[in-house]
Amino acid sequence: MSLNFDSLFILLLEIVFVASAALLLFRFRNRISLAPLFIFVGTNQFLGVVLAATVYLAVGQTTIVSPGSVVLFASYLFVILLVYLRTDIPTTRGLIYGIVVANTTLTLLLWFTSYQLRAFDAQLLLNVPPELFSTSPWVYIVGTAMLVIDSVLIIVLYEMLAYRARWMPLVFRIIFTLCLVLLLDAVAFAHALASGQPYFADVLRGQVSGKLAAGVVYGSILFAYLSLVDPRKRDYQPPRLDEIFSIFTHRERYHMAIQQLEVSEAASQAKSRYLTNMSHELRTPLNAIIGFSSVLLKRDDFDDDERNFLQRILENGKHLLYLINGLLDLSKIESGKTQLEMSNVNVNELIEETLQQLQNKTVNPGVEIRIETPPGASWVNTDRLRLKQVMFNLLGNAMKFTREGEITIRVTTDTATGRPLQLDIIDTGCGIDDRDLDAIFEPFYQQKAHASHSGGTGLGLAISRALCEQLNFKLGVHSTVGKGSQFSIIF
Repeated sequence: MSLNFDSLFILLLEIVFVASAALLLFRFRNRISLAPLFIFVGTNQFLGVVLAATVYLAVGQTTIVSPGSVVLFASYLFVILLVYLRTDIPTTRGLIYGIVVANTTLTLLLWFTSYQLRAFDAQLLLNVPPELFSTSPWVYIVGTAMLVIDSVLIIVLYEMLAYRARWMPLVFRIIFTLCLVLLLDAVAFAHALASGQPYFADVLRGQVSGKLAAGVVYGSILFAYLSLVDPRKRDYQPPRLDEIFSIFTHRERYHMAIQQLEVSEAASQAKSRYLTNMSHELRTPLNAIIGFSSVLLKRDDFDDDERNFLQRILENGKHLLYLINGLLDLSKIESGKTQLEMSNVNVNELIEETLQQLQNKTVNPGVEIRIETPPGASWVNTDRLRLKQVMFNLLGNAMKFTREGEITIRVTTDTATGRPLQLDIIDTGCGIDDRDLDAIFEPFYQQKAHASHSGGTGLGLAISRALCEQLNFKLGVHSTVGKGSQFSIIF
């Protein structure tokens, strides 16, 4: 079979031109949005539907190819896969809907023009043939239906390959996906357009060979673009089989997520109301217990055992009250009900103030407290009370778990502006196992080795992290068992 290389070269040149134009519009989407690309693809797709039934090019003695069907329709699938791989499902679905609307709108406009020519003897200028405005309802219906089917099929097939054939290189996955969808489209379109006609074999041969070749060229161009021009990778996880058809269910899953969020927020608000009411009901009798215990301890008519019992009642009452207050604080922070009072705070001054407040806290003998702060004031815009609460919790933990050695409080500032960048509290205590570093910020967590005598509630670190997040700070930790821990507030 002899080939018409001039025709093949023109088709190849047309493919490269269309692909380059689409990639250029996509590349600058952040500056010009995706609207120009959508308009470009919609126009090409409609033109492809029209030309597929009217214009054919001989590329061999018995092979004819429709540039509209081979070049322009294949370019649409090329763009669909490009947009899907580099954006998201809603954007891809928007493109599909837009193309269907564009096809329908342009077809109706051409039908109106054709009707005006027939019914009202409208005048044609510039020697434009009236056949240009004639539209075939059958071609439109078949072309649009196949467009929708192929649009979904190319995404489903690509994800199936990603799930079932993870070993397949990206270039082969892209080319195989395009070629298989175009092959199915070629067979279906040839039957719809020329079934039973004497030229059916020529149309089928041209459709299959032309679209397979277009799939290889478009696939190679797309792979080159993804690898060389836009090599960033999506955080891709192979989908489960029930997620492959997510292009259909994305909106439904979005609404389900919104409903779940609303239920979660309602549950959080209910929890906050419950804790508020519970804390009020518990604090009233607790305050009475603490108050009466304090009064009784001032009397001298109790023996040592009775005084010891009263002291234990008082201490446990205060501990329970502290726990209730901590729960209420954590609930308010998590529900976003904590009001922040922002002001310029001197971090160095706040450290001294917090240490003075902790001076009555038991510090193990032989533990030295060192303060390493730059000279002068270190100002940061934050809520003074909340930052002090975080410092109090972190310093209290350091004092509690450090048997010997030292506790270092270090402030790192920007050398140019003097603004605090980080506050480190470093101890030489027992340390924390790597496996527990995430768990320590959970409510009521206590280290197993020290839970029996730590005397804490297990809420301090949970409250501290929640407060740091609310203040737009970051609370980090590094620790080694047997050597100590470093908690860092990153401003």
